[in-house]
Amino acid sequence: MNFFARQEQARRSTRRLVLIFVLTVIAVIVAVDAVVAGLMLFGADPATPVTASELAVPLLLTSVVVLAIISIASLFRMASLGQGGGAVARALGGSFVPPDSQDPKLRRLRNVVEEMAIASGVSVPEIYVLDEEPGINAFAAGLNTSDAAVAVTRGALDRLNRDELQGVMAHEFSHILNGDMRLNMRLLGMLFGILSIGLLGRMLLRSLRHVRVSRSRNGGNAAIAILALGVALTIIGYVGVLGAKIIKAAVSRQREYLADASAVQFTRQPDGIAGALKKIGGFTDGSQFVAHEPEEVSHMLFANGFRSRLSSMFATHPPLDERIRAIDPSFRPSDYAKAALAGDGTGDTMEAAAGFAQAQARRPQEILGVSPSTIIAEAGNPDQAQIADAMQLRASIPPVIDQAAHDSGRAAALFLALLLNDDETERTHQLALIGEQLNPLVAESIRPLYEEVARLGPAYRLPLADILFSALRRQPRKMLEQTLTLAEDLIMADGQVAVFEYALVRLMRQHLTEADKPLGEPRGVKLIDSGEALQTLFSVMARTGHADEREARAAFETGLSRLLPTERPDYTPPERWTKPWDEMLDRALTRLDGLPFVIKEGLIEALTITVLHDGRITLRESELLRTVCALLHCPMPPLYSGQTTV
Repeated sequence: MNFFARQEQARRSTRRLVLIFVLTVIAVIVAVDAVVAGLMLFGADPATPVTASELAVPLLLTSVVVLAIISIASLFRMASLGQGGGAVARALGGSFVPPDSQDPKLRRLRNVVEEMAIASGVSVPEIYVLDEEPGINAFAAGLNTSDAAVAVTRGALDRLNRDELQGVMAHEFSHILNGDMRLNMRLLGMLFGILSIGLLGRMLLRSLRHVRVSRSRNGGNAAIAILALGVALTIIGYVGVLGAKIIKAAVSRQREYLADASAVQFTRQPDGIAGALKKIGGFTDGSQFVAHEPEEVSHMLFANGFRSRLSSMFATHPPLDERIRAIDPSFRPSDYAKAALAGDGTGDTMEAAAGFAQAQARRPQEILGVSPSTIIAEAGNPDQAQIADAMQLRASIPPVIDQAAHDSGRAAALFLALLLNDDETERTHQLALIGEQLNPLVAESIRPLYEEVARLGPAYRLPLADILFSALRRQPRKMLEQTLTLAEDLIMADGQVAVFEYALVRLMRQHLTEADKPLGEPRGVKLIDSGEALQTLFSVMARTGHADEREARAAFETGLSRLLPTERPDYTPPERWTKPWDEMLDRALTRLDGLPFVIKEGLIEALTITVLHDGRITLRESELLRTVCALLHCPMPPLYSGQTTV
């Protein structure tokens, strides 16, 4: 099952959960109506029975009130979760891991997360440590890759070696890439809405302690009615939550098996994630939370966060033995004790923190020998070679660039440095523009950053953008807008928009927008109604890699014929358009993002056929293809091949 199939599966699971939620809400409303009807019949005068018409209005009003309570509670909870994955981590006592931390274990954690992000083709998520939790656990939270956060417990940080920590992070990145985070966050909102009925019942019961009951018959009946209603609402609310928990557990268990398998595929080191699971079974603390109640987020955790007498029914994770055996068939329960005696990775902390890797990073300017099926298979599926390349690439970043990429104050300067022109005359003009809009001293501070970036080479540009986004997003929104506006002015300083310039600014704007205000699912569109958008996208892609118009036309038609075999739009070179190509491409990608993932798979395959029409992928084509995939919410790892031409 590839990335696109997993995304469709996640969406189907979401639709099923919404249906179950609706049915559960209906059941709760019917149950509350039944209680209200019973109370009305109980309190009625036996001489004048209550008629159906007399029940209708109160029951209708009750239904509306219950629906409003559940809806408002769910929307309120979802709105609070809209603050991003970091809000969930902080609610559980998480401490943000500063990019400039000198703690070797925190540096090791950040390096592992950054390597996974670079290899996956996504921006680096926020990183948190739950310092008060001695158990071994972790989770990923957020509504998309731009507002994602990963968190690990202090126990995981202290007891896992680098390979085991990498296995756990690969598991969490699988949740990020496969759409599980959005599913998990919606579960939180839905469960809270149903739970609100139970909480309302408890409030009614508590209120009786502060109410003086009259000795009259009516006063006694009112107290009995409040008591009965409170008990009934409490039972109904919690029964509804129990039913929803069973569904939540069933969905979550299957996603955990998939995430374990993906982690092994990412790292090609089964001993990493298996070792982490064995240590959970071997240590007394296991994966349990002690400082905070994790029940609400239990389905988001790497392993069970609490013990329950009904664990088999409500467990959000498969049994530990089964998870390990699925990865390591030779596992025996005695391995738990051996894992508990194993080292905690302290000895390799400094080397791992430095990010040393054995393989040389591949930095091609031109890529040969890849196929569309290979590129499709790599979407959302980084492998061990790409992770090794990410380790080497990150480790080879000069200290001055590394510090700027992790410093919220200097990240904007590095972002602007990436946009400086290689032509000295144009670059001088850009620096003067920066001096005018910001400060001459700022312009002078950017110059050495540009020189270091230029020495690194263009293959570092997008990975650096993935890293510095994490620091850049911590700036005030007003400053971010000022930086993006200045970036657009720098791009237009020479009167034209280069592919990389478009890629960097467009990706950064989308990341910051979605981190600030996560979007819902894009509105569905049909491929047959997207002819103009497809014409724009394929024309830009064909012209980017083929200077000759005849070759570009052939590449356009070859790729688009794979997607639209019968009818397709005509090729029009972007230079003949009445509007700038970047504006046209923006509009096209916004529309195409609404396509189902099963159609996006065919779209990206067809784009790859267009790119490979001449048998190669240049760096410009690679950057544009990765940008298009990111804007379509299909993250693409860096493209490499065994044969390269520099």
